[in-house]
Amino acid sequence: MARNGAFGPADGADGADGAEGFENFDALGGGRGSVIRPIGVAPERDIRKSNGETDYRGHRWPPRLGHAWPPTSPTDCWPIAPEAIEPRLTDFTPDNASLLVLAEFMKLKNSSGQLAWTKLMNLSDMKADIDLISDIDDDNCSAVQRELKHLRRLAQFRPGAMAESLAQRNGIIGYFRALLQFNLQTHPYTYYFAATALRLGQFLCMYYKDIFNRPRPVRLDPSLLAPIDPPGHPAYPSGHATQSFLIAKCLEQVVPVALGSRPPDANNPEGQPGPFWLLAERIAKLREVLGVHYPSDTRGGLRLAEGAFPLMLKCPRIAGRGVDNDGDGAPDNQLKDDSGGPLSIAGQPIYDNGWLALARQEWEPRK
Repeated sequence: MARNGAFGPADGADGADGAEGFENFDALGGGRGSVIRPIGVAPERDIRKSNGETDYRGHRWPPRLGHAWPPTSPTDCWPIAPEAIEPRLTDFTPDNASLLVLAEFMKLKNSSGQLAWTKLMNLSDMKADIDLISDIDDDNCSAVQRELKHLRRLAQFRPGAMAESLAQRNGIIGYFRALLQFNLQTHPYTYYFAATALRLGQFLCMYYKDIFNRPRPVRLDPSLLAPIDPPGHPAYPSGHATQSFLIAKCLEQVVPVALGSRPPDANNPEGQPGPFWLLAERIAKLREVLGVHYPSDTRGGLRLAEGAFPLMLKCPRIAGRGVDNDGDGAPDNQLKDDSGGPLSIAGQPIYDNGWLALARQEWEPRK
């Protein structure tokens, strides 16, 4: 696969059109790709022969000097750098770091001792999501037939949406980055946080796609004539929806409050979605326009993302770890909420040494 050097339009695997997209994690938002650095023999700066030599001198590496190389420390030992070096975020590229969190995520168990991520969806969920789909016409069609009719209507939007929907096949994060123009250099923890949501969404949707095994719409309705080949895995739940909604939920916990979704209140019982959430809805809906997902696949992806988010927060790299410096048995580094009390999100305490807290710091005004 060609590397096009951009985390937009190829921001990594979207869990829908191919895991190989993760090869592009080191692109436009930064990163650290593999570097080939050959070292051969080069002529010295002054290439003239001297002292009766019959050939040109070569500049070799390691160099031939009149003293020891590498340079020695006072104890004549190498290395002179300390062996214990503080870990850095960039010791792992975003795609590899996301696997570290995935390893933590896979160990999480529920109160019954079961692996928590295996219980996020039930076999009845797909039927429930399908039954919620309605059509603008009153007819006697089945729920699936109504969904296919809906997709045939959505096909009229393809000319205007084609470029965008194709760019999002393996380019989800690039669109979220564009809302506030962040990248790996400007906001590294935010970037890693979003990349991890991308990875966890990919893993979860593939796990549940195997369980539900729903055929793509074009297998049931050839008239849809999808403009792209359907991805090589079943339809439900939508990977784009799962990943987009999960990324949106993560970023809404990081960026300034004004950009987040507003919870329901007396004046707005349904709440108010923010830009990140609206973008997630757009990305998911365009998969329906392409004819590769049913509307109920989108609902399933939303369902999965909402169930996965609290679990994601339980991963130590995301939430951080409590530190008790004064020995009173209570962590001293838990973040504070607006009232000054200890901050918890979805029931999970958030500490100042986790990726979520460190990502928040990247958006705080400099004093």
